[in-house]
Amino acid sequence: MPPGEEKRRTVPKFTSFKPPAPAEPETRPGDSREARKGREEKDVGSESKHRHSKRQHDADRETNKDRKSRPRSSSDRPRDVTIGKGSRQTPGAVGSGGGSHNDLYFFDVRGDPLITKYGGNDRYKVPAYHRFGGGKLLGSDGILSVHYAGSRELFDIEKRHRESKSIFRDKVALARAASCKSKRIAPSSDPSQPTNDDYIEVEPPKKRRRGDQDSSWGFSMPDYRSIHGKAKAGQQSESENESEGSAESDDEGGPAELSATKTLSIEINRRLKAQPGDIVSWLELIKLQDNLFREDQGLTDVRSADAVKALASLKLSLYEEALPHAKSLSDRESVLDGLMREGAKVWSPKALAKRWDEVSEKESGSFVLWRARLNFELGQVSTCTYEDIKKLIVEKVQSMNGKLATASPEDIQSVSGQQIYIFLRLTRFLHDSGYIELAVAAWQATLELTLFRPPREQAFESAISSFTDYWETESPRLGEDGWKDGWRRFVESGAIEDLPDARSEDPYEIIQSRDVFKAWAAAEIQETRRASMPSRTLDESTLDDPFKVVMFSDIKDLLIWIPTIAIPCATPHLLDAFLTFCQLPTVGLSRNNKEFSRLLQDPFVACRNHVVEAAFNDRKGVSDGPVAEQSKKNPEFRQQGAGMALSQDVLFARPNWFQYLGDWSNTKPLGFGDGINPAWVLATLKVIVQHYGNLMEELAEYYLALEWRHDPSRASKAAKGLLKDSPTSMRLYNAYALTEWANQNVQMLEKVLSSATGRNLAGEQQLWNTWAWYHLELQQRQMALSRTCASADDTTKHKQAPNITPIVLLRTRTRLSTTRDYSLSSRDLVKATQYAESLALFEYLVCEDESGTIASDSQGSISAALASIWGFCDELKSLNTSDSAYYYECLLQTAARLLYYHATHGYVPGGNVLLSFPSPRHVFAQDPQPAESILTKRNRAYRPAYLRSELAKLIEAFPHNAIFLELFAWANQSTLFLLVNDPIREVLRRSSDSDGNDAALQLSIHRFAIRYEAARGASAGATMMYPTKAVFEAALGINSPCGGELRGNVDLWVCYLRLLQWIYKSAAAAASAPKGKNKGPEGNPLVKDIKDVYYRAIASCPWSKRLYIEAFGEGMIKIMASSELRGVVNTMAEKGLRVHVEMAGFCERWGAVRGKKK
Repeated sequence: MPPGEEKRRTVPKFTSFKPPAPAEPETRPGDSREARKGREEKDVGSESKHRHSKRQHDADRETNKDRKSRPRSSSDRPRDVTIGKGSRQTPGAVGSGGGSHNDLYFFDVRGDPLITKYGGNDRYKVPAYHRFGGGKLLGSDGILSVHYAGSRELFDIEKRHRESKSIFRDKVALARAASCKSKRIAPSSDPSQPTNDDYIEVEPPKKRRRGDQDSSWGFSMPDYRSIHGKAKAGQQSESENESEGSAESDDEGGPAELSATKTLSIEINRRLKAQPGDIVSWLELIKLQDNLFREDQGLTDVRSADAVKALASLKLSLYEEALPHAKSLSDRESVLDGLMREGAKVWSPKALAKRWDEVSEKESGSFVLWRARLNFELGQVSTCTYEDIKKLIVEKVQSMNGKLATASPEDIQSVSGQQIYIFLRLTRFLHDSGYIELAVAAWQATLELTLFRPPREQAFESAISSFTDYWETESPRLGEDGWKDGWRRFVESGAIEDLPDARSEDPYEIIQSRDVFKAWAAAEIQETRRASMPSRTLDESTLDDPFKVVMFSDIKDLLIWIPTIAIPCATPHLLDAFLTFCQLPTVGLSRNNKEFSRLLQDPFVACRNHVVEAAFNDRKGVSDGPVAEQSKKNPEFRQQGAGMALSQDVLFARPNWFQYLGDWSNTKPLGFGDGINPAWVLATLKVIVQHYGNLMEELAEYYLALEWRHDPSRASKAAKGLLKDSPTSMRLYNAYALTEWANQNVQMLEKVLSSATGRNLAGEQQLWNTWAWYHLELQQRQMALSRTCASADDTTKHKQAPNITPIVLLRTRTRLSTTRDYSLSSRDLVKATQYAESLALFEYLVCEDESGTIASDSQGSISAALASIWGFCDELKSLNTSDSAYYYECLLQTAARLLYYHATHGYVPGGNVLLSFPSPRHVFAQDPQPAESILTKRNRAYRPAYLRSELAKLIEAFPHNAIFLELFAWANQSTLFLLVNDPIREVLRRSSDSDGNDAALQLSIHRFAIRYEAARGASAGATMMYPTKAVFEAALGINSPCGGELRGNVDLWVCYLRLLQWIYKSAAAAASAPKGKNKGPEGNPLVKDIKDVYYRAIASCPWSKRLYIEAFGEGMIKIMASSELRGVVNTMAEKGLRVHVEMAGFCERWGAVRGKKK
């Protein structure tokens, strides 16, 4: 025996164990079925032999049946060891005794101490094995699914049994499934045919070839496609399907349970068989395919390109099947829009363009399909040019002008909203392409034509002729200094206002740089910032650039005409669209028109979120601080109108609450000077408020908030001017008081509120709420309670320090609750919401906690306050009116404000010291014993679990509200939560899945997700920023065949590029590698990623000048070659974008300046 080789072990022999001698197979001429069965078993690698007795034959049939039901996937076959019934064992696999040595296992009597450290066994030292039963668990209907998280082996119990790998990974099987036809598995009724009780023959006998797909192989096709309503007349009936389903049972012999998704799919299929013209059901069935796909994939979100195309093909077939049943215009729009969206994932660009031509020609009057066609054309880098896109939109503008002129009174609101949206898309396209003066002039003319129309100019032709004469005089226009009624005064009196003085501008300055492209980009940005307003012919700057002067012939075809009868209905839409053009959040004047409100959140025109931009502009490539310091940060309060209901609490918010407008300075140009002139925006809104302030109080308070953000010292003067024009406006009084509170002018705040509450103004309850909040945030609980009682009890209304007796409390609670309920029943939602807030404050201030005592002077009973709010919200939701959702969201924002206040104002028992807890993580980050002692006391600051549960309920009601999401993320900053489970990501995933095709809601979700992931990774450096990178890729559809729904949002592309530049810079700094332009960054894979993303951005948004200029930024210009930069400039010229400084002339001037310096 060679050294080192053990003696081969032998199987123990027993007298009772006598293996039978192998029997030779006996072939009988009449037994053709057994011969065929033997050949089949030989083809599939079966090791069984024929038996001659009936008993042995039946046993073999059961054995073969079990073998065929097992998966044929290579991943499911045992590699080394097979544990289970009927497994074959090699000699030596089992020892001769219970205590004998075995190569496959041994007894561990001490245990592995590393298990507690790493959380599991070392899986590389565990022999490969196969669990018998395919994962079935004794006593459970589910199956065991094992997966790995790093080095740990984890398991789940799934509800359905997956017999094979996903069908979407097998192209051959997909191709066969598309062409195969189902067969009847039933005995023939013909008595002449021979029958056999043992089996039912499916197909005639024939010799099968190796590689033929057949059910006898054990290859089971998933029933994914069979639930899509593809059955037609002449195919199997429902009873036959039921018999087949009962035959396909699991290994235990019972019928497989259908999931809720499949059950719903079957119900929809039956509904469509009865009513094939039900387009809503068709769309519901198509939307259900995503959930069915996730079930088939085992609840995974990772989709390969082939799987995405396969699912798109499936949806495409359903859309095509539903299209013949779509009779009305709205139904055809829904079906064709989805069909073209899914077709973009399957068809080639040429075929897709051809289909769009056919659809546009056939459905020329459809607004929905025109909008989808415009989005498609904007994303075609090979064909998208400034002139072609402008022509496409201008033709639609002129068509909508004629459509609105002949619209019925019932259609005016929807048609005018579509017309204004198209005009907004046109002006934003002009602005983004670099023609800012032309876009601003178009808005000046449209606002004057609509809001300041002379009474006698009603006809379109005469009005345009008169307005042309006024425009060509070059007198001050809307929003400019010296404007006084403009066109109206020109028509009525014939007077021409004094012409503005000619402007003179110095030529652009050439910065000191050795890089000609960097110097050119700086000069281009200078000229772009100067071109924020149209020039006059007398201005000196127009000699070099004629595009600065806008004649009326330049904008005549761009303007929209709103008939006089439609102006009252269209004005709210027009003003909200104007603010969107200025990249400001809307006032909400058109919130009752949900379709138009959703259009204003279109990713192509949505308000820029400067908070996301600032998060990447301010990064210096180093950590913002240790983890302990990161946990002390407050929520991000500057939201810039992202996903929240507009109310005065967020419009005039102080630094410790969410701000609807953010900082007014953030709306000024950042980096590339593509912003709108703030002075012109304020002047335009001031003029409109002076003429329409009495009709639109919300616009007046919005203008006051902009003035306050722009210059806090001017807010008081602006408020007094507005109150002079509207002395009975409660909203303006409250806005005035909030501005004084924000400016910390306490004496003026008290004076304004005292004066306003004594005037008996309509809706004055909001003034008392503001007064109560003021005292509450000063931690004066008793004074806050007295103000709340004074609002409902006349005996304490004008007393400075009233005596709060039980009678007063009872009277106040009764008055507040009855007035709230009566206002709700009479559909006065404004008043009902105000009293609901008052009652919630009252319950918070007066109720006791669990111990029967008031916790502190700063805190009250948060559970009683929230119970009052939730009870009222249940009744408010039941109204189901057009504006009930808005007031519902506003009231829940009040609940969130109470929760945040309660969590940040804690009381330490045994002392008079008030503590502020910025986050739950800050509490747990300290020594566990003191933190636990604080939180387990009866008079604790707050309960983190209760806070999280209430915020989760708020998110469930409004998943896209930025206030709720930010507070929920702030409340879950505990290190324990982030290591075990991240509830924020789960909430975002559910919200994203529920609104997968809604681009407006997807934009809000992904903006928050980007901020959240960036905040998490900021303290850990560049290596932890890859989750943020993944969010960007998901939002922009980097891995999708046709891109994501948000691929047309330029802000996301710019932020993504800056994130990649920051990662590259941090990685280079950590490796101490050279970062110069000419020191070889081409070999760095991060550089390749940056360039790849940049070119994808250009391909998705070829009309955006801002993206082209991004290549000349401080980070990009160092990694781009000179030839690449020159190609960017040439592409801008080819696309027809506005270039202020010609490259050839600049190079000559730059060279001359460089020569002089040398």
